[in-house]
Amino acid sequence: MALADRAADARRSGDNAAFLRYTREALQKESEAASLVSARLDLEPTRSVLHRSAASLALECGEIRRAEQLISSALSGNPPEEVAEELRDLLEDVHFHRHLEVRGVSLDPGEFQMSLQGSAVGFGIARSVDFVGRVKDLETLIYRTAERRLGREFREAGRRRKALSEELELYVSVPRAASLAVTFRLGSAGQLNLPGIDFARDVVDDLMDCIELLDKGEVEELKGKIQDEAYFRNFVGLAKNIAPDGENVRTVGFTTTSPHGDREVALSKPRAKADDTAPPPEYPVTKVAAQQLRIIRGKLLEADARSEQTGKIQVVSADGKRHPIQVPRGMMSDIVKPSFEEQVIVRARTKGKQLLLESIDLAEDDDSALQ
Repeated sequence: MALADRAADARRSGDNAAFLRYTREALQKESEAASLVSARLDLEPTRSVLHRSAASLALECGEIRRAEQLISSALSGNPPEEVAEELRDLLEDVHFHRHLEVRGVSLDPGEFQMSLQGSAVGFGIARSVDFVGRVKDLETLIYRTAERRLGREFREAGRRRKALSEELELYVSVPRAASLAVTFRLGSAGQLNLPGIDFARDVVDDLMDCIELLDKGEVEELKGKIQDEAYFRNFVGLAKNIAPDGENVRTVGFTTTSPHGDREVALSKPRAKADDTAPPPEYPVTKVAAQQLRIIRGKLLEADARSEQTGKIQVVSADGKRHPIQVPRGMMSDIVKPSFEEQVIVRARTKGKQLLLESIDLAEDDDSALQ
């Protein structure tokens, strides 16, 4: 426990080398303690708790196989149900790290792997609705990141510049089993690179940094990195679309490589349900009191993006009532327009007599009849 405390202190201070050293030392001692009672199937919950603790430490320092063995040993005995559930959750984490592993390919700078895992994802196969949309949104997120890194004003309407698509080309590999993984390759032309800087690598690193901050809930740090409000809203909205739904897709992981080794980043928190009355704590844009929120179900029939500051949409509910809603910069083109003429669930906050869009999601099939 003392070594684990030292490891926690080292992590808080940013000393990763000390964190790993203390964690490995703690793992060694906890593993020895677990081995002393490994044959005592009657000694519960001590036996399973020691194995669980050792497995957690193994995960912390990246010893995935060792964690798997410790968990399996614990579950092979008679752990109390509460501890057994915790061990199964740890095993899910082990599987998650396995899905993030790069298998059979070699990643170069400017490349990264995206992997999906969940009940609707098999070994090398997934429902197209769970896969294709995430690939499309990730492509948009990559080019938005590139435009931001180039210092360009947020493009609310119209296609991205042809020159950018030609100078920063995106390639996607054939999906492979892992449960399902694809490699994205970002190649940049020479004119986008500065001496000593690979622009494609820079874009990938920036994207991974932002995803990691978002998943950890470090919103203020993310705002410090994405200071333009339109780019910030756009990033959060697209990341929400890519994030797990908690059922069909439980994890969305990314792996990149660097001279220091592989880096694993994930969107692990499920996206907030569209009809939640509280603001989503996982991926917030603004802090809004629950009583200020309105949930509107209906069909998105009008979208007006002529204004440079805010767009406007109208959602028609099942009773025929029209709900005009303002759309802040950063949300119209990539997040709202794909839902045009679809049944949607809108979360909006009141601003005087106006409604300001917080989020928009496609409604489930049976939601179309709801008012």
